[in-house]
Amino acid sequence: MKKWIAAFALLLVLVVGAFAWYRYIRVETPKEAWLRATSAAMLGDEQTFLAAFTDQSRPLVAGLLAHARGDDPKQSRQHPYFYLVSENLESVALDGDTAWLKLRRQADTGSGTKYDVPMQKVGRTWQIDALRFTGKEHVVARK
Repeated sequence: MKKWIAAFALLLVLVVGAFAWYRYIRVETPKEAWLRATSAAMLGDEQTFLAAFTDQSRPLVAGLLAHARGDDPKQSRQHPYFYLVSENLESVALDGDTAWLKLRRQADTGSGTKYDVPMQKVGRTWQIDALRFTGKEHVVARK
């Protein structure tokens, strides 16, 4: 009986430790944050989708979602899902507390069809900064 109690206690410590690591210690990558936002958009979970944006840009995206309600997200460029729900994440470039995700929509195969989505590090996660999003590639100033 004591062996079962010891095994259960060890299992409980491992489960609590894994939960604590995942919830309080681990830092989410920009790719994981983008996948969370994309999944929420594909499932129609607006609250989780809006939580993927910075506090400053969340009202803008909420307004765009309300304005575009009823439009097809795959066809309407005004719909917030249009640029963010992309099947092709080509690269992630980190620049301090800013990450630039290079995306390309699956149907766009021509040159110049890539665009970058800026993300800001907020705590242990990354959030999309819609106010800095231009729909174009991010260009680093050259000296």
